[in-house]
Amino acid sequence: MSIKVRNTTRYLLTEQLKMVGWSILTLFVAFGVLPLLFALITGNIRQYSPLANFADLSLGALFFMFIFIVGALTYDNFKLFIQNGLSRQTYFQARVLALLTLSGLFVIINAIYYYGVHAPYLQWSTNTALMKSGYALYAYALGSQVWLNILASLLFNWIFYIGVGLTGMACGTLLALFGKWAKTILIISIPIIGMLIIWIMALIMARNQSTYNYTGLENFLKFIIGYPGHEEAKTGYFNPTMPFITMLVGCGIIGGLAYLFNRKLRIRN
Repeated sequence: MSIKVRNTTRYLLTEQLKMVGWSILTLFVAFGVLPLLFALITGNIRQYSPLANFADLSLGALFFMFIFIVGALTYDNFKLFIQNGLSRQTYFQARVLALLTLSGLFVIINAIYYYGVHAPYLQWSTNTALMKSGYALYAYALGSQVWLNILASLLFNWIFYIGVGLTGMACGTLLALFGKWAKTILIISIPIIGMLIIWIMALIMARNQSTYNYTGLENFLKFIIGYPGHEEAKTGYFNPTMPFITMLVGCGIIGGLAYLFNRKLRIRN
């Protein structure tokens, strides 16, 4: 790793951690101080429980949103680095390294919170907590060693966060190629077009469900999610191999798009 890439990565990661830190602090104030003030004003201070306010937060969804937003913030840092003599390739490499680090940190913090705060508060065992996580379909894929399966789930979540971050990078970089009005039109029109396409597909499927054969699609989806082929499908015993491969391939594709968009970036007057 070159000195330029390392220093740029450090700068980006520091700025991202500051932004995320202030956001989390704001949420802690919202979920801690405001309920306390409300309890004091209404005279229900005895019913106030700080642990109850913080133990049931969905940090995973929060980090999902953060990693996408951080990835989407493109142009300001691009302008800063280009004006200081850094290349587009250096900037992109630094962004990817910062994403890998930040997403890994999010996975670790979320795991500590989920298994160390959320699960004990709800009186879940470690195994129960794993079965109630987003990795539930594959919770026993590596045998009965719960900690081995937890490590696999952390890797699964890390790859997923990386994919979300790369998607944010691709979207943010694509939007940065356009001017203000074109960007506004894209932001408004793309979700509308997407919902329209989904609605049309739903209508077509509903009207032709008696004549269309969806066996091929069903088998494909089962293959993608690791549906057991010769055994009874039980939660926890699905095969995670294909989901891992699918996410890695998806990360490669969306990362390639983000790189191509990054090469087209220009400083606007």
